Amino acid sequence: MAEERKRNELEAAVLAFRDAEPEERTAMNAALTRNEASILDGLAQEAAEAAVRDEDPERVRFGLAALALEGGWPDWRDTTVLLTLLHVSARKLGLDADGVFYEEARALAYEPVKERAYFSNAGAGILRSYAGRPERLKELDVMAYEEYTGPNGFGYREVENA
Repeated sequence: MAEERKRNELEAAVLAFRDAEPEERTAMNAALTRNEASILDGLAQEAAEAAVRDEDPERVRFGLAALALEGGWPDWRDTTVLLTLLHVSARKLGLDADGVFYEEARALAYEPVKERAYFSNAGAGILRSYAGRPERLKELDVMAYEEYTGPNGFGYREVENA
């Protein structure tokens, strides 16, 4: 029950983050706990999957906002995997995925606090940085993920023994 409440609070926080001023975004990112960052990662994966299932580009944007709030903390490598799922979903919907990532990076810009800026593209900058990667590095197999159809329909899962 507490986990579900926290999840609902974070969904609301993502929506508030989108409408916040840069200084407010910095404060929101600084206040995140590791557990909350993990829940945001889960929300981003769910958004990537729901975007395809529901043919809803706004779910991609929600997922990007969740990851901009998380800002690559505590581990930017985990964030990169989730950005790949969102990028693939955007492409499956026929969107200019790089364009969406650049647009969201501009719209969600903020300066992370020093403790969270442990790599060069922390905060929403991680979206911009990801869009600039070589195309081959934006594929599921590079991240050891695959598409599948499960009980809830379309989804992504980690490839075992990859």
